[in-house]
Amino acid sequence: MSKKVKSTATTQSQMVAQKQQTLDDQSEESMQGSVSGTIWAEIKDKNIEMFALPNQKVNMHCHPVTIEPSKLYLLTNSSAVLPSLEAAIGSAYVVELADKFVIVSRAVNSLTKK
Repeated sequence: MSKKVKSTATTQSQMVAQKQQTLDDQSEESMQGSVSGTIWAEIKDKNIEMFALPNQKVNMHCHPVTIEPSKLYLLTNSSAVLPSLEAAIGSAYVVELADKFVIVSRAVNSLTKK
């Protein structure tokens, strides 16, 4: 009879998740005080409909990257995030796909009535 020993070693998936969290934290820190940082702070905890899973948040599927301070650049875990992200953040933001990034910027409201 052998005893089962619980492994305290970190699994590879846990190490990848920790590394991604560290990168996200560094990006958030470098974006502080910029438009991109403000947009990320506003949208990161919004609910998003992904794969019919409950309690999904934008920050679980998108990761900020510091490129330009006037727009928020995101890397996504899946291409399926784009339509869900557009639905989650509504008409207050413009969501664009450019190369490998999703670019989020504030929507410009027209002051003229037609």
